[in-house]
Amino acid sequence: MEKNRKSPWKILIVDDDPDVHEVTRIAVSGCVFEDRPFELLHALSAEDARRIFSEEEDIAVALVDVVMESDTAGLGLVSWIRSELQNEFTRLILRTGQPGYAPQTDVIMKFDIDGYAEKAELSRTKLITAIVTALRGYKLVMSLETNRQKLKQLNAHFAAIVEKNALSDFAAAVLTEITQLIGEPIGCFLCGLDALPDYGIIDKSNVRILAAMGDFADKTDLPIDMLGDAAIRTSVHECIEIMSSSSSHRGVALPLVTRNGMTGALFLAMPEAELENLVGSEVVQLFVANVALGYEKTGLLEHIRNLAYVDRTTGLSTFSGFIETFQRHAAKHASLLVVHLDIQRFRVIVDGIGDEKAGAVLKKTGHRLAQTFPDALSIARKEKDEFLILLKDGKDNRIQDVVERVEDAFHEPIALDDTQITLRMRLGFAAVGDGEDQEAEQLVSHASIALNDVRQKGLTNHAVFHPLMQEAAFERLRLASLLTGGRDKTEFTVHYQPIMQARDNTIASFEALMRFRTPSGTFLNTGRMIEAAETSGLMSEIGSWMFKSAFAEFSEIPTVSDQTRLNVNLSPQQVQANRIYKDIEDSASAAGLPFTRLVFEVTEGLFLNNDQVTLSLLTWLRNKGAKVVIDDFGTGYSSLSYLRKLPVDGIKIDRSFIMNMDQDPDALAVVKSIVAVAQALDLSVTAEGVETDGQRKLIQELKCDYLQGFFYSKPLSSNDLVAFLQKDAVSGLVVR
Repeated sequence: MEKNRKSPWKILIVDDDPDVHEVTRIAVSGCVFEDRPFELLHALSAEDARRIFSEEEDIAVALVDVVMESDTAGLGLVSWIRSELQNEFTRLILRTGQPGYAPQTDVIMKFDIDGYAEKAELSRTKLITAIVTALRGYKLVMSLETNRQKLKQLNAHFAAIVEKNALSDFAAAVLTEITQLIGEPIGCFLCGLDALPDYGIIDKSNVRILAAMGDFADKTDLPIDMLGDAAIRTSVHECIEIMSSSSSHRGVALPLVTRNGMTGALFLAMPEAELENLVGSEVVQLFVANVALGYEKTGLLEHIRNLAYVDRTTGLSTFSGFIETFQRHAAKHASLLVVHLDIQRFRVIVDGIGDEKAGAVLKKTGHRLAQTFPDALSIARKEKDEFLILLKDGKDNRIQDVVERVEDAFHEPIALDDTQITLRMRLGFAAVGDGEDQEAEQLVSHASIALNDVRQKGLTNHAVFHPLMQEAAFERLRLASLLTGGRDKTEFTVHYQPIMQARDNTIASFEALMRFRTPSGTFLNTGRMIEAAETSGLMSEIGSWMFKSAFAEFSEIPTVSDQTRLNVNLSPQQVQANRIYKDIEDSASAAGLPFTRLVFEVTEGLFLNNDQVTLSLLTWLRNKGAKVVIDDFGTGYSSLSYLRKLPVDGIKIDRSFIMNMDQDPDALAVVKSIVAVAQALDLSVTAEGVETDGQRKLIQELKCDYLQGFFYSKPLSSNDLVAFLQKDAVSGLVVR
């Protein structure tokens, strides 16, 4: 560009007299206009001139003799230049040594020329004056033409710029366009906010580089304050602050002034005057104004997109954004893996620290997931405490790798002010192989079903989708519908199974067991109905009915002494519900049943995470006089060592050990160990599943406290229970 700016002014001498050429050369020798010398071109005829005009560009001025090979050769050349060559820019000065051939007034009126003089009148001074005047005219018309061409270029390309729907793409297109207008590569960047200001508050310190070229190419996405050049930082901040151009020795910053409060600037590493000289001040102003409009429009579109695709709590993708990313990659028939995660006990966390801090926990959780899975195609927050990760490759070893990475990521607690919160994640997986077609929502649904399987069973922290899980989910839904089916609604009843004193076969307690009966009188599978009730969120309602009905019914059964207890089961969903305190207390009070006659059975899974909600409830029950025992002990995550730390009074050994102990030495060894530890900790031991006299005798020899099973009685309805008690003398049972 330096060479172009210093290039000489091309001046063509058209005259058939060689002496005129020489005199003109001597006259203008050494002349310089605006730091550019004169370069003379020579034609001895109009024909020579036509050839030179066809070969040469940028001829600024032509001094044309009127009479050459013909009396009007010069006039014909002028007409040819303007009409046929369509050159409207070269300034034309006619010279004549024979003025009578072409009257001056007629020529000036008829031909597009800038001067007409007799050769004898053109002294050196007048000649140079005429040439410089013509050069100024040439410069003006060329400036207008340059502006016209650049405006035409802007009009042709700006539509493509404003079609960009992402700020980064828009900014890159702007930089490409400005360098094309300037005509050479240049260091430049466009900076601004990457979103609309929240609630109208403009944070001008949050301005970052959206796109950059040249020396600034590696600065994309950096905040302006991280630029090393203080002069550039100052120019940009001043430009944004005063919303006007700001120059320094490093370049010029041009403001992007919008109506909606978005803040931005275009920085060019060149002096402002040089920019206007190369492009034109009007073009620069128009360009910047259009860029500002495009910046506003694109920013608004990106803001709308962010509302749809960026989760405001965590900064991760939304579910909609996740689905879009999935569809884009699925279209390539890639192997994909969907991971659906949630946070165990998140409701407890919310209750403990409040919604605002819980939001901070979710944000930190999302940040850890993003750090842990830089290879993820998408990480999204689905809802509440649920997250989704989209990864390539769904093979089994990939799944194990994901589980290990998540466990490692949350090994360290999350710090929140002065609180340390340890999170445990549950994961559900679903995969689609290479070349397989799969809808995004369907695969996410499969991953959710796998996660629900983890929630239901609680045996591990992850599961991989299997079609049988979906069948089980449909079955739970069907069974849940039987609980809320209106006229065909399932009837709830309570059955009772005696629990015997091992030392003397007297009845110590009755366990209240829920039963579900259809209107036709058919009993449904209790375990599956309980699972369906928990899945559908009905367990608290059903549990409340159970407390009220069992307590009232049991208190009215004749011949049951005031020393006989009633055992009732608590499900995990019930324990987590705040209403359980009132449900238990109101039901016991209405039935006139003291807490000292109640035993509450809980499963081991409730203690896995040392849940304070669970511990608080069990402590409250014991303080009220009730007993607490661990049901089905020996399965799942059993640990004898934690027994001494829990607010419990006893354990019930799972029936699977009792039923096999007289045939399986390993089962017998387990039972012996459990009994020995429980006795050492002063905990009562109940053996479930006693079905034979041999099992009874073994248990009695081990000095278990209580026995329960079909050997004594199956669960009985309240009517059958009365009959059972009336026959106690015959059966050898005694009611305590």
